[in-house]
Amino acid sequence: MPIVTIDDCEHHDWQKGFALSSRRAFFDDTTREFLHALSLAILKHPDARQYPDLVTFAYFCRKANLHALSQRYDDAIQRSGWGTVVHIAPSNIPINFAFSLVFGLLAGNSNIVRMPSRHFPQNDLFVEIFDQVSASPRFQSIGNSTRLIRSSRGDKGFERLIGQADGLVVWGGDATVSAFRALPKTPRCVEIYFPDRKSSMAINASAYMTASRDIQQTLAASFFNDTYLVDQNACSSPSMIFWIGDVETAGAAKDLFWNTLEDELINRNYQLDTTARIDKFLDIMSANEQLGRAVHLQTYSRDIWCLNEQIRPQTLQLRFGAFLDIDLPSIDGIPAFLRSQEQTLTYFGLDPHALRQALSHHHHTIDRIVPAGSALSIDPFWDGKDILALLSHRLELIEPARKMRAPAPSVC
Repeated sequence: MPIVTIDDCEHHDWQKGFALSSRRAFFDDTTREFLHALSLAILKHPDARQYPDLVTFAYFCRKANLHALSQRYDDAIQRSGWGTVVHIAPSNIPINFAFSLVFGLLAGNSNIVRMPSRHFPQNDLFVEIFDQVSASPRFQSIGNSTRLIRSSRGDKGFERLIGQADGLVVWGGDATVSAFRALPKTPRCVEIYFPDRKSSMAINASAYMTASRDIQQTLAASFFNDTYLVDQNACSSPSMIFWIGDVETAGAAKDLFWNTLEDELINRNYQLDTTARIDKFLDIMSANEQLGRAVHLQTYSRDIWCLNEQIRPQTLQLRFGAFLDIDLPSIDGIPAFLRSQEQTLTYFGLDPHALRQALSHHHHTIDRIVPAGSALSIDPFWDGKDILALLSHRLELIEPARKMRAPAPSVC
């Protein structure tokens, strides 16, 4: 099942052998067996370990994890897929498309995935392994009910396909979401949209300073994976860092943290291309214009830029290793700086229940409070939505009420 490129004149060719609106049961046995086989094949492939996101995907598809997911639904026997779901993958996040596909499969749907326009080697490796596993006679039904495609924006054939689909999942920016919302669809089409979001991190400065060197290095690696691994393009990658504690301790923690990140990871594992580096400069120039003055910028290296500002950056672009550092005496100050699109709050050295309590009396849009290193750990519960429930049809089954027995005759 190689990725096919479609346009109007080729639209009919790639659909041969694909049964539109075909579906199966929720957490179907064949689907679970296939995903477990896919997981094993990825983990055994000699090249897979180069790509942490692909390995994370493989662990997600393990039999034990799928079983644990299925246990969240006590009505699973009453669920099945809607039919064919079209998935629009984000162009700048590798492997996201694979998770979306798996959600569609587990919910019981046949799936058409529009792949990212940008090339990622781990995506190519995924497709290679997927094809190998689905070629087995046991799993041919999975291959036959799955299509991976590429199309140009505004392709009329692809838009007509969406008009026939039973479901649509769109991962993209606000403009992408708006464009797909406007397309005609069937009256019962299930639509799930994931628009632009922003995320933050909170660090207990004192806990960081007293942590062992191993823990400090682990935190640097976790933060690198959450941010630099995807150039902060993921909606869950933190761009705003809250340093919790007194000013002196927070200052020392910041210096140690950013320098550790630079020495241990950035120097050896990060290369920013020329275009992105220019965009990074343009972002800072835009920030100067928005604030009406020069921002307070501290550069730890050419790849770590920290804006030291007590601002709520609604429209600032923070990417490619640019962060907003905010010092706070306690976690109670966090809500004042959260943006209207805030999604994930990662943390270190703090109690997540205390963080939830600090946010509970304030209007915010945070959907996740997770440990550092877990920002990119996608789950079927995302953006406050239960994706598997939304992508599956639930049959309502009500048994007749038990009839009242006639009272026994009284004995005189």
